[in-house]
Amino acid sequence: MIKSAFWQTCLKMMTCLLMMGIFLGSSLLTQAVANENHSSSNHFDRIVKGRVTDGSNGNGLAGASITLKGTAVSTLSDRQGNYSISVPDDKAILVVSFVGYAAQEMAVGNSSTLDITLQTSGADLAQVVVVGYGTQSRRDVTGAVKSVKAESFNKGIINAPQQLLQGKVAGVNVTSASGEPGGIQGITVRGPGGVRTGSTPLFVVDGLPLDNSSTGGGDPLNFLNPADIEAIDVLKDASATAIYGARGANGVILITTKKGKAGISTMNYNSSLAVSTLANALPVYSAAEFRKQVPLLGGLLDDQGGNTDWQKEITRTAYTQNHNLTMSGGADKLVYFASFGMQKQQGIIKTNDLDRYSGRFNATQKFLNDKLVVDANLSFNSTKNRRPSIGGAIGDAISNNPTYRAYDANGKAAAYQNISNPLLTFELDKDITIINRVIGNISPSLKIMKGLTYKLNFGVDNSTSTRDIQFQCQRP
Repeated sequence: MIKSAFWQTCLKMMTCLLMMGIFLGSSLLTQAVANENHSSSNHFDRIVKGRVTDGSNGNGLAGASITLKGTAVSTLSDRQGNYSISVPDDKAILVVSFVGYAAQEMAVGNSSTLDITLQTSGADLAQVVVVGYGTQSRRDVTGAVKSVKAESFNKGIINAPQQLLQGKVAGVNVTSASGEPGGIQGITVRGPGGVRTGSTPLFVVDGLPLDNSSTGGGDPLNFLNPADIEAIDVLKDASATAIYGARGANGVILITTKKGKAGISTMNYNSSLAVSTLANALPVYSAAEFRKQVPLLGGLLDDQGGNTDWQKEITRTAYTQNHNLTMSGGADKLVYFASFGMQKQQGIIKTNDLDRYSGRFNATQKFLNDKLVVDANLSFNSTKNRRPSIGGAIGDAISNNPTYRAYDANGKAAAYQNISNPLLTFELDKDITIINRVIGNISPSLKIMKGLTYKLNFGVDNSTSTRDIQFQCQRP
């Protein structure tokens, strides 16, 4: 009986343990199934579609970034602003951003279509001013700073970057001592400079300070295509120019070129044609008046039987062509901009020409969650300037005897012993200057912490010029 009771007790205990095992196994199996179902629910099996638009005009925004908050899942809107993205569940949140617009977060919920409207953040951008190598809030700027954006530039045919700024900034004067192609466009900030420093301000293009001297003569900014300029900032007083030291004694002109924008790639081409003529010729005697006035003044008339308007002979109707081709685009982390420009400018004085060819490329790449930003700029420019003896030609044109013929019987420029034919000077003399200039810089900036960014700017400015001058005696 004892043994029987013992085995019955053991059997009951084994039955209880078996029932507990079955119960625990069933629970674990249920939990595993639940976990599996939960895991499967984390799959991105929901598609949310919609359109990103501009809040001011309702137009679609191409290249807007739509990111699933807390993940690396993202997409870009197409040309019409439409997008499509996979989300895991109803709790998903989309973060939508675009350059120049305030970022916005939208909860998906149970919607399959989600349209998003972004508002511009221009009010915040307008409070930032470029100063030195970086930017400052406008309320923190103590110096005299003036910014001129592309939409405020002078319109029409622009042959030199300084002309974009002419008459736009108080205290900044842009003057031209000569109307010839490639002539120096003088620019002064706060009036004339010192005896030793001159009056030319320091030019800084995309963060790279340039030498104030003009390689090979002519305008020091001839290498820059005006169509590539996005904004010009003028730093006037000592507090604004202190970062550049003595080089900024005559003020600083900061030039920012155009950059690419995230979105689809774009290609633009524009061209212009300008016509120039002599507005008012100097009042001199015609051949008939010359024949009449010389005897009246008691002079000996030297009449060669011609009827020549020498000012008309040395001038022409001049044409200026400008052709510009640009390409830009990129994604959220990489944007690029490339341009090619050609300008062929004729002077109203014959044989006076300027040909300029320019190429530019810049790119901006972001790394490490936008903490590291690398900007790279490269430009190449080639100018060919052909200059006649302008002073001598004009002097001869207003003093020559109008009864002398400009051309001989063979249709060539006539040569005389007692007067200088300016057409013969154009034929025999030569003054050609060719300048090639390459400017490049790379500027990485690393955001170490909030309010602290380390920036390195390394650049190169290489210029070579060749001037070929040839003077010959006029043939007898």
